[in-house]
Amino acid sequence: MKELTKCLKALANERRLRILQELAKHEPLPINRVAKRIGLSLKSTSKHIQKLVECDFICRKQSSLWIWCTLNRQHPILQSLLKHFKK
Repeated sequence: MKELTKCLKALANERRLRILQELAKHEPLPINRVAKRIGLSLKSTSKHIQKLVECDFICRKQSSLWIWCTLNRQHPILQSLLKHFKK
């Protein structure tokens, strides 16, 4: 129950929802490009992404100097949420 509460709190943030929405439209994306698309600093975006990674909504992969983000489309909560994002 504690884990579910943590993940629902992570989704109750407009900036995190925007991150998920951008990844749904344009994945994979490096963190710096996510930050630019949603209008936040790299540091702030990284913190929001970390919260989403902790809940297994996002996967990160380092390639050289870039950290790429993709959605975990197998996550049941995320599957339901993605249906509500406009393409």
